[in-house]
Amino acid sequence: MDRRDFVKGAAALTATAAAGIGQAQQAGAPVAKRSILTATAQFDPARPEIARVVAQSCKSLGWEVEANPIDYNQGITKVINEHDFEMFLVFLPGTAIRIDPDFFIRSIHHSTEHKRGGFNWAGYKNDRVDALATVQSRLMKIDDRRKPVLEAQETIFQDQPGTVLAYTQMTMAHRSDKLKGLVPQLGEGIGGFWSDVNMEVAGDGFSRTGSNADVKHLNPVAVNDSMEFMELSMIYDRLFRLGPDGKPVPWAASGMKLVDDKTIDLTIRSGMRWHDGKPVTAEDVKFTFDYHKKWKAPFFLAALNNVVAVELPSPNTVRIRLENPSAPFVSNVMATMFLLPKHIWEGIPEKVGIDDPLKFPNDKPVGSGPFKFDYWRRGSELKVTAFREHFNPPKCAGIIRITYGSHDALAAAIEKGECDRSRYILSPALVDRIKNVKNVVAKGYPSHGLYHLAYNNKIKPFDDPAFRQALNHVMPRKMISELILLGYADPGASIISPISTFWHNPAVKVPAEDVKKARDILAKAGYGWDAQGKLLSPRGK
Repeated sequence: MDRRDFVKGAAALTATAAAGIGQAQQAGAPVAKRSILTATAQFDPARPEIARVVAQSCKSLGWEVEANPIDYNQGITKVINEHDFEMFLVFLPGTAIRIDPDFFIRSIHHSTEHKRGGFNWAGYKNDRVDALATVQSRLMKIDDRRKPVLEAQETIFQDQPGTVLAYTQMTMAHRSDKLKGLVPQLGEGIGGFWSDVNMEVAGDGFSRTGSNADVKHLNPVAVNDSMEFMELSMIYDRLFRLGPDGKPVPWAASGMKLVDDKTIDLTIRSGMRWHDGKPVTAEDVKFTFDYHKKWKAPFFLAALNNVVAVELPSPNTVRIRLENPSAPFVSNVMATMFLLPKHIWEGIPEKVGIDDPLKFPNDKPVGSGPFKFDYWRRGSELKVTAFREHFNPPKCAGIIRITYGSHDALAAAIEKGECDRSRYILSPALVDRIKNVKNVVAKGYPSHGLYHLAYNNKIKPFDDPAFRQALNHVMPRKMISELILLGYADPGASIISPISTFWHNPAVKVPAEDVKKARDILAKAGYGWDAQGKLLSPRGK
C-alpha cells in the first residue's frame, strides 16, 4: 500500500462509516475533535508523519483528529510536568536505563507514577496491573519474576492506555575515517557511554558529535529524559554502569554483597577523585542517596521511597537497607543515579538563593566521570575533556557536542566530514541517503525502543477502554514501519519489544487493521454515527 492508496482507503472507510448510522438514534453528542501532540520534523521527521497518518486512520471511524507538532522540550514539559495533552506521540528510546522491564511495566503504567515528572502521564489505572507491577519488582529470582511481567503485558494490551505503533532500530551514522573503536550499545547504538570512552578520534582527538536538539539543563538531580542521562553520564559517575549487553558492570562500586533480600553492602572504589581534586568517599555516596530522597528527585522517587536507610559500617563500605526486596534496584537506581560531591551540593538550594534544587542550573558541573565539563554554549556546543585521572579514562581527548537544529543539517555535516557521529537517531530517509557516501557508515542498530501513542485517560473519549480498544484496530502500523520508517522498524503491540526475548510476551500479537471490527466495538459500547458518518458518543456520556 502506498500513501495514495492509504488516503483513498481511509476515504472509502469514512463512507462506510456514514452508512452505519443505525446507532445514531441511541447515541449522544459528536465525539470531540482531538489532537496528537508530538515533536517537530526538526527534532524527528518521523513523528509528524506518523501523527498525520494516525489522524487519517481515525477519520475512518468518523472522528476528527489533527497532528500538532511542537518544540520537543515544550512538549515534554506539557506532558510530563503538566499532563496537558490529549494524545501524545513519542519515541521511547530503548536506552540502557530502560533495559529492565520495570520501566515499561511499572514506571509507565503503575497508578502511583501519575504525578509531576512521572512516566504514567496517561493517568492509567488498573488495580491488577498495579499489583503485577509491584510483584514483579519484588521477586528476586528472574524466572519467578517473568510470569507477572508477561501477564502485565497482556492486561496492558487489552486496556490500551496507549498504543504501541512500531519497534524501531536506532538509525545512526558516523565517519569511519575519523572514529575507531565505537562500541554499539543496545538501545543507544553508537551514541552511548561505551562509545564515548572507547572511541579513538583522528586529528585533534576531539569527537564532533552531532545532535539535532540542545540539552535542557545539566542538573543531575532533575534529570528525567534520555538525552539528559546520555550527556550527564560523561561527567558524573554511577555506582554501576550498564554494559553494552545491558548487564551491570561494577563502577564507582567495585564490589557488591547481598546480605539478604533487603540489605546491600557496597565497596566503594578507592582512589577516585572529583574533577576539582577532592576524593570521592563513601560519605559522598550516602549523601547522594539522602539528597535525592529528601528533594524528591522525580526519576528516582518511587525507588528511593523503598530505601529505609543508608549507613556507613566502614570507611569504604555503604550499606543500603530496603523496606522491600527490589529486583531492578541495581539497574534502575545504582546504575542510573549520578553520584554527587557532598562538598558542592550540601547547602543547595539555600546557599544559591533558590527554594528547590530541581531549579538549580548547575552551569559548571563537577563530577567524577571520565570527562570533565569544559563549557556549554546554549543552543550551540557542549564540550567535555578527558579526565585522565579517572580509573577508566577515555581513549579520545574529549567530545564537542554540536547542536545542528535539524536532521538535514546533521546529515549534511556528517557527509562533509564536519561531524564525526550522530548522538541520537537520524532520520531513516537520511540514513539511506548517506549510507553510500565514502567514509560514512549509516545503518540501524538493535534497540528495545518503540514509537508509542499515549492517550490522556483522564479525559473523554479516552477514559473509555472500549474507545481505546477500537483505536487499536485502525492504527496503520504496517504503513508506519514500511513507508515512514523505511523498514528500520517492525509493527508493534506489546509494551516490551521482542528484542527483549526473555521478557517479551509472544502471545501479544500485532492486530490487523480492521475498521469493521473497530466499529463493532464502538457500536457495542453505545457509540453511533450521524447521517454524515460523524462518530457520536454513547447517550448520557
